[in-house]
Amino acid sequence: MRRLGAALVLFAAACSSLPADGDGIVALELRSPIAITLRQGESLTLRARALDRAGDSVDAPIRWRTADTTITLDSLLGTVTARVGAGAGRVQAAVGTLRSELITITLQPALTGAVRRR
Repeated sequence: MRRLGAALVLFAAACSSLPADGDGIVALELRSPIAITLRQGESLTLRARALDRAGDSVDAPIRWRTADTTITLDSLLGTVTARVGAGAGRVQAAVGTLRSELITITLQPALTGAVRRR
């Protein structure tokens, strides 16, 4: 598995649902490499946290979603596994009606053992 680049922090806010008292969730913070590449059969667990208006963590269950069949996804843990060896898969975090940006994962063939040199 390769993870290229520095960690990228993405924020998603749903302005129409901002609470008046400031105690509710207003953003999702995703911590993800800039580029994610998985080989067929490899897995990676994504991380996110819900934030309140002050930027503090809120204890809220993050749900993970995908519509792609190229990957499998544990919707509670955020563990994504490459099912195929070519293409891409997309994953999104959610809390209530708040959704993150899509995270794109590039898929590559599994390694098939060592290459012999003569």
